[in-house]
Amino acid sequence: MSIPTSVGRPLTGCRIAIADDPSAGTAHGAVASPTPVDLGALLAAAGAEVVRVPSVRADHSVPAGVRRSVHRVATGRIDGVLLFSVEGARSWWRTVERLGLGDAIRARARASRLLLVASGAEAARSLADADIPATTVDGALPDDLARAVVGFFSEQAPMQRTDAGELVVRSGGVLLDERFLPLSAGAAEVLEALFLAEGRVLSREELGRMLAGRRRSARAVEVAVARLREALGDAELVQTVVKRGYRLAVADR
Repeated sequence: MSIPTSVGRPLTGCRIAIADDPSAGTAHGAVASPTPVDLGALLAAAGAEVVRVPSVRADHSVPAGVRRSVHRVATGRIDGVLLFSVEGARSWWRTVERLGLGDAIRARARASRLLLVASGAEAARSLADADIPATTVDGALPDDLARAVVGFFSEQAPMQRTDAGELVVRSGGVLLDERFLPLSAGAAEVLEALFLAEGRVLSREELGRMLAGRRRSARAVEVAVARLREALGDAELVQTVVKRGYRLAVADR
């Protein structure tokens, strides 16, 4: 597959998780099939940071690394998850529910802020049964899966018009009028919450509940917003609403 790069790498700023297929005989996160490796190389060539998510048996505890990866999906620090089989989809979603993060991930997927790609109709149905929207790709060829990811982030990812320009949020930063601005994890998390609010004012308490760790103090939220503004430089995307909180500077509001 040839990824178009004439206007920059289309997955710049994206983190894509590849969930292990428990039926493929992987052990401790090792890859038995070359397909995930080939797919990871294609996504990396398009600008993505690729992470792996080992499968977890229902009768085993969830490893700390898997906990972190699922939490990153729930809080906007991962942009897409690729699932190779119905067993992989069920295993991954079972882990999500065990960690109590189903509602957060469902909300991100419904808002098109999280891309879930299922290889095959049966895998997609397993997510649909959990009321999770997913893109279905027939077969597990790396080219087809990579094209689905690139197509989504190039053409379908949500965009908002702001006073500073057209804004697209990714886990590693933002595209502002197609110019990429990298952000730290904390800054990206704040902007993700404001982006999903679509111009609605979020109080410091609301933002605190939406950030990693939850129940952040008002002071911690103020520091996070200040760091976001510093990272954005001259791009005035975050507005303070006196005595109420913060909002994204969405145009025509």
